Amino acid sequence: MKYFFVALIAILLFSCATHEREPQVELYWPLPPLKPRIKYLKTYATSKDVEEISPFIEFLGGEMTIALAKPYGVAADNKGRIYVGDTIAGKVFVFDTLRKALWFIGDEPSTKLRVPAGIAVDNDNGIVYVSDAGLDKVIGFDMEGRAVFFFGGKEEMKNPSGITIDPQRKRLYVIETFGHKLRVFDLKGRELFTIGERGAAPGQFNFPTDVDIDSEGNIYILDSANFRIQVFTPEGEFIRSFGRIGDSPGHFARPKGIAIDSDDHVYVTDAAFSNFQIFDKYGQLLLFIGGPGIGPGKFDMPADIFIDENDRIYIADQLNRRIQVFQYLKITDEYSQKGKKVRQDR
Repeated sequence: MKYFFVALIAILLFSCATHEREPQVELYWPLPPLKPRIKYLKTYATSKDVEEISPFIEFLGGEMTIALAKPYGVAADNKGRIYVGDTIAGKVFVFDTLRKALWFIGDEPSTKLRVPAGIAVDNDNGIVYVSDAGLDKVIGFDMEGRAVFFFGGKEEMKNPSGITIDPQRKRLYVIETFGHKLRVFDLKGRELFTIGERGAAPGQFNFPTDVDIDSEGNIYILDSANFRIQVFTPEGEFIRSFGRIGDSPGHFARPKGIAIDSDDHVYVTDAAFSNFQIFDKYGQLLLFIGGPGIGPGKFDMPADIFIDENDRIYIADQLNRRIQVFQYLKITDEYSQKGKKVRQDR
């Protein structure tokens, strides 16, 4: 019998050393002959997507696989970590791509999260901000997952959701969805000012869900139930809005998340369309990607979206229980003119 196990180990070790994974199919949008602008990179759904487990350990039962249940909020830092707020698990999954590990924030009894809806990372000060729509708080964690401060509460906030940081002005923007406003804080949680109230006029909101800023610090707010995006100066003065309800490209049906790349293109996820759309900063549609499905580039109720400093795009694909990552391929001068033909992925 011992010779059987020796042979088995040899076979498994040999296969581990010589087996090569099948090459991943590369996906780009739009299709040729147009120049590609978006590339699919990778999916994160379970601990196996970051942890390295040998075939031998897997054969013997392996380590328990830990999987996302219903991801909603997503962000990434500059140290290779992807933070995912899971509203069923009630904690933040941290996919650590450099250390090849999966760990958690907000799962300790003393700092237990309930409905982590938004995540923002202050790379300069090493703080991860999590907005919890169940606790009605924003909690600041250090990079080891320890809670260091919080603000808000049932009497002070109504369903905080999307959040983002303005590193230049040292501000934290928090969407208060049930309060129909944007609240602006410093990075310690001291409130500076608010924007909005419930309504449909410029500067008013109807269940806003997310926020981001462009290269000039202008604030883009996803005014979800008004089916539009409103744009403000860093000091809260209204600039413009775009978008309306509809069932064709360039319209919104159930918009959830917003993010802006380094060229100030505006990305919006739509849970009803199962896609994300890309606009210029004035609201002209440039491209839309996705549709219902389970393959790469397909979605089932996409929610939050985040774009990092390297123009990697992270999308919380809720009912597919995963994060899909894409790459924006930066536009060159010869290909930056307006009015390019909008093309759907096929």
